[in-house]
Amino acid sequence: MRFFLAIGAALLLLIPAGCSNKLSRQTGLTDADLLARGEKRAEQKKYGDAAEAFQALLERFPSSPLAARAQFGLASIRMANKQEIEAEVAFDDFLRLYPADPRVPDALLLKGALLARQVLPPGRDQGKTQEAIKAYTMFLEREPGSPRAGEAAGKIRELRNRLALHEATVVSHYLSRKRFDSAEARARRAFAAYPDVPAAPTLLSLLAQALEKEGKKDEAGTTRKTLAEKYPEYGVKKR
Repeated sequence: MRFFLAIGAALLLLIPAGCSNKLSRQTGLTDADLLARGEKRAEQKKYGDAAEAFQALLERFPSSPLAARAQFGLASIRMANKQEIEAEVAFDDFLRLYPADPRVPDALLLKGALLARQVLPPGRDQGKTQEAIKAYTMFLEREPGSPRAGEAAGKIRELRNRLALHEATVVSHYLSRKRFDSAEARARRAFAAYPDVPAAPTLLSLLAQALEKEGKKDEAGTTRKTLAEKYPEYGVKKR
């Protein structure tokens, strides 16, 4: 029984290898053939086959005028197939190798969306949030007045608000630990960085709380007055 199980396992390992080598054995294919095959498989949502074709083109014809198109296609199907790490690497390679390609704005917009769907909740690492903002910002530098600029600007605002919520979580943690000086400093910096997002009044309210806990009654009162004047709707909701 163990012998047959071992044979079966070996055969299973050989099957995907045989399938992946099928294209590599077709040595007569041109760069145009491989691109056409990759794009056709991508349309059919056969992402593995599409990636194989694009990868073969890039390996066999790295200087081809179709290489940039294949690299963009590879990144796009990796993203469509929810291969987050591989897609990010592929987009980075495209942006690094083909900075003058007309698809660069598309790549930046897609990379921003790819990173944005990987962001973690407030209170956890916000590296992907910051990277997504960077990608969308670079897109806006390329297409400041395009119809897609509004979409990118809206995404940046959402992501900046997420960063503000993260800061509010950290400040609340400091308050719960009675680290009032740290809470004050963090809230001040956060509000200065994100005064224009929906979470801004929360940061200002937390700053007032930290000041009160430190015994800085006058500063706390001034902060609450600013909160009421700048964000009157926040005061109404909190009553």
